[in-house]
Amino acid sequence: MSDHFQPLTYDQVAAWVFTELEKRNSIFGIPRELFFQPDAADPFRTALYGQPLETPFGVAAGPHSQMAQNIITAWLTGSRFIELKTIQTLDELEVSKPCIDIQDEGYNVEWSQELKIDQSFTEYLMAWVLIHALQHKLGRAGAPAMIFNMSVGYNLEGILKPNVQSFLNRMANAGAELEAVVAAVAKVYPAVKDLAIPSRLSDNVTLSTMHGCPPDEIGRIAAYLIEERGLHTNVKLNPTLLGPEDLRGILNRDLGFRQVTVPDEAFGHDLKYPDALNILNDLRARAAKRGVQFGVKLSNTLEVINHRRVFDQKEKMMYLSGRPLQAITVNLAAKLAQEFRGDLMMSYAGGADCWNVADLLACGMTTITTSSDLLRPGGYLRTLQYISETSVAMQKAGAGDLNAFILAKAGGKAGDVKAAALANLVAYAATVRQNPLYQRDTYVRQVTKTSRPLGLFDCVKAPCVDICPISQDVPAYMQAVKDGQFDEAAAIVRRDNMMGAALGRACDHICETPCSRVHYDLPLAIREMKRFIMETGRDPAIKVGAPRPGKVAIIGAGPCGISTAGFLREGGVDVTIFDSRPQAGGMATMTLPTYRLMPPVVEQDVKRLEAAGVKFRFGQTAGRDFSLNDLRQQGFDYIVVAAGAMRGVELGIPGQDAEGVLDGITMLRRVWDGELKSLKGRVGVIGGGDVAMDCARVAKRLGGDVTVIYRRTREEMPAHHEELMSLLHEQIPIRELAAPKSVVVKDGKVRGLACATMQLGEPDASGRRRPVEVPNADFTIELDILIAAIGQQPFLDFIKESGIATNRKGYIVADLETGATSVPNVFAGGDAINDGPLSLVKAEGDGKKIAAEILRLIAQVPATPEPMRCTGGLDMVATLKRQATRYPRVEIPELPLAQRNGFAEVIQTMTPEVAQAEAARCLRCDTFCSICTSVCPNQAFLTYDCRPFSADLATWTVQNGQAVAGKPQRFVVLQGVQTAVLTDYCNECGNCVTFCPTAGSPYRDKPRLYASKSEFEAQKDNAFRITGTGAARKISGRFGGVTCTLTPQGAGYMYAAPGWQVQVDANLQPVGAPSVTASADAPLSLVPAAIMSVLLQNIAPEQLPIVAET
Repeated sequence: MSDHFQPLTYDQVAAWVFTELEKRNSIFGIPRELFFQPDAADPFRTALYGQPLETPFGVAAGPHSQMAQNIITAWLTGSRFIELKTIQTLDELEVSKPCIDIQDEGYNVEWSQELKIDQSFTEYLMAWVLIHALQHKLGRAGAPAMIFNMSVGYNLEGILKPNVQSFLNRMANAGAELEAVVAAVAKVYPAVKDLAIPSRLSDNVTLSTMHGCPPDEIGRIAAYLIEERGLHTNVKLNPTLLGPEDLRGILNRDLGFRQVTVPDEAFGHDLKYPDALNILNDLRARAAKRGVQFGVKLSNTLEVINHRRVFDQKEKMMYLSGRPLQAITVNLAAKLAQEFRGDLMMSYAGGADCWNVADLLACGMTTITTSSDLLRPGGYLRTLQYISETSVAMQKAGAGDLNAFILAKAGGKAGDVKAAALANLVAYAATVRQNPLYQRDTYVRQVTKTSRPLGLFDCVKAPCVDICPISQDVPAYMQAVKDGQFDEAAAIVRRDNMMGAALGRACDHICETPCSRVHYDLPLAIREMKRFIMETGRDPAIKVGAPRPGKVAIIGAGPCGISTAGFLREGGVDVTIFDSRPQAGGMATMTLPTYRLMPPVVEQDVKRLEAAGVKFRFGQTAGRDFSLNDLRQQGFDYIVVAAGAMRGVELGIPGQDAEGVLDGITMLRRVWDGELKSLKGRVGVIGGGDVAMDCARVAKRLGGDVTVIYRRTREEMPAHHEELMSLLHEQIPIRELAAPKSVVVKDGKVRGLACATMQLGEPDASGRRRPVEVPNADFTIELDILIAAIGQQPFLDFIKESGIATNRKGYIVADLETGATSVPNVFAGGDAINDGPLSLVKAEGDGKKIAAEILRLIAQVPATPEPMRCTGGLDMVATLKRQATRYPRVEIPELPLAQRNGFAEVIQTMTPEVAQAEAARCLRCDTFCSICTSVCPNQAFLTYDCRPFSADLATWTVQNGQAVAGKPQRFVVLQGVQTAVLTDYCNECGNCVTFCPTAGSPYRDKPRLYASKSEFEAQKDNAFRITGTGAARKISGRFGGVTCTLTPQGAGYMYAAPGWQVQVDANLQPVGAPSVTASADAPLSLVPAAIMSVLLQNIAPEQLPIVAET
């Protein structure tokens, strides 16, 4: 599998563009309705270097500007200042892969062009001619108002080499090469021959220098470009010009990117601020004398230590971009602008996005280019929102052009535009570092993939449903709320959720982590929507099924037990729940503080079960009041152990038995039961999980002066982000890197905690950095009360004589899919099994599985299939526009901080209007995905419509030279939308892997289509090549290192594989016996034929470049 581009010819690209436009009204999958439509009255129109620009926006020199199709797509979606991919004399470099990581803040490893210089020029020239042709084809008057901005590097010696000199000369005058491209395009669009396409592609350049390039070298290169070449010139500057104190203060302190380290050497080898001023003043003077324009490009990426597990570990450094670079770059721009009194031309590229471009234009930025933002879902189409948001901002300001906009934002209607821009920039720089949009804690994007494998076909599934332990149908209830059908929404919630009311408040909502919205703004408020639904919609009663034989006893009335009971009652099974406490709810009514979950909410779920006939026996403790044998003797056919983890783990250090040492679970239970009403004095809470967060927040409400003590840093805390943020919002401090060694005891009471000072070492198996003790650095924290919240354990003494297998930790070993234990007809779920304590929703998921298995055993009740909604037929214009648009998450109402002295609920319920607005943000990932298509900068994925196909495929084995029929193989492709890889355009950058919601790698796992025959034949598996046109169109595939072909023949196909062939009809049923030359016992399968038929039948010819047989 090659990670090198295989460029297409002029003829192939031109035919592809115009054929797709003619037959599908789209280009590279972008519908014509979503092409940017310029208007002479657009207020953001501008000019640069004496050339008009229809927008001030564009793609930065990088992955979006290295291939012709990239540049064309950028232009179609509104980019007009195209920074071409940087070229250099060394054009055969090995590039580390993957090379892009845009999980949240952007990173890349150092890479330059991935084409040879001649190939780069060819791509740029193709794009140049095709854009001029499309300008005419689309009925737009005049020449395209755009600029191709060259980018060259990285030293003067290299720039003077013949290959770079040739490139610069050809960009200045394409000559005969231009005529050749025009001739190729004319074959499909003859009118191109009559267009006056300039032979000069560019008269301007951005100098890109390596991190560490000496100041004198920068000056010499730029002087050459200005004086010898006569080019309008920008010099790209590094963010390290801010200096270590200011830069680190913004990045690590103000923005909170504590995990990012900018090494000292980055400041040591980069250009220094005084040197930069000298260079800029000199180059400004040279440019003025030469009669060209000079400016700066802000900014380059930021060199940081490679701390993530994405890139090859040999890459010690990586380069930061994206949202944290916004505040850094703006502050650098303000510093330079003040130095030059607003008279330094600036082009911007440092974390630009749709929500800040208007502010940047008001700060005087001449052009704004981006890369990282366009690498996120929505891709190139995100540029359209840059334009629309800018239009809205200018309209609000009453500005008819950019100068008027700058003045209006500065508070005036007339005056010095440069002075106004400077004032705007200085003011913006002062506020941007406090803007939540750029602060790390605003977003939780560290884990956004599910564990679902990725196959060739049928990969569309909403990730929120995929990761949810109960498979809650979130997209369906979001749609119902959006439509105002609140009763229907409640019915949808209850289909999967027996604790819908409680989980609307207390669910850990892991479904929000992979929500596709997280890649745009913030995830959908899934849990809060459930809360709204259960409070607003009519809660439907459980529909009890017809009575079935068998009785089930459930030990534990927590989420697992409640879930099991509810689904069994739907199946008509008799259920009794036993619990040691006086009420149902388990951990939800034992440890969760009432500011998170009020008792009446749990009662809503419990009463629904009681109404359905579930019997509860409270105050019954397993092992004391009954045994498993007792339950069998009482006539129970099945037993479910759903006991929660009701006791805390001991600290295991000297002094842990002192008065004033509490375990967190016991403490929270005593508060819930009203036994503990006050905690005075200095309270320490040991732990970093959700229970520790609850203990700390409860202790503060009870009057304690609370500190959380944790042996790592808050970066490594396992607590959910929301719980940690609530702790910090309530101003409870965290003592980091403190490992308890002993409890300080005086007169039998706690007086403090002796701790070791820790430092973080290498990551452990969990991925968190391992704490390592610092010698001779112990210290003591003075305390009056110490709460240990470091883990939980279940009471399982009652199973010791039962024969139920347990693991080395003492938890029950249970089947992950059914909950079955080693004892027949005994099941277990929730906190008591396998790896120990679970969340409420995971415990409920166990109960749902157990109920399904018991119903299968009792009456062979089949599992309910999940709905399949990816049926195609979507309004693709609306779908793609929605997929490229950012919408802010609604504000969830919360109790003001000043009112959090007691146990009133902190989070409040949305209003219907707010809920409907939030539901409208849902991307409906259950109907359409194609994220891989949108995030690929090289347009190396295609999305195609697909007709469902299923068949029982014939199989054979070879015996005595004949094909002997075997057992049929089932082959099914159901979904109406599929994706495939245009492998010649894929450089395996890894961006699709980051954003694909599955555990897979789309560039490897989806069908890989090849134009290059040599590349195709070099593959062992998953390689396909569609060749020919019309009736001669056929497909070849590589399976197990051999080539198979499927060729249309009559109403069916001829399938040929090494050693055999067979004619099949349109449904892939054999027409006659196979012709066999394969060896004896060889298995013969039609699955390869089925895979190829799906691709050949459904991928339209105009979606691919035309490929000849040879």
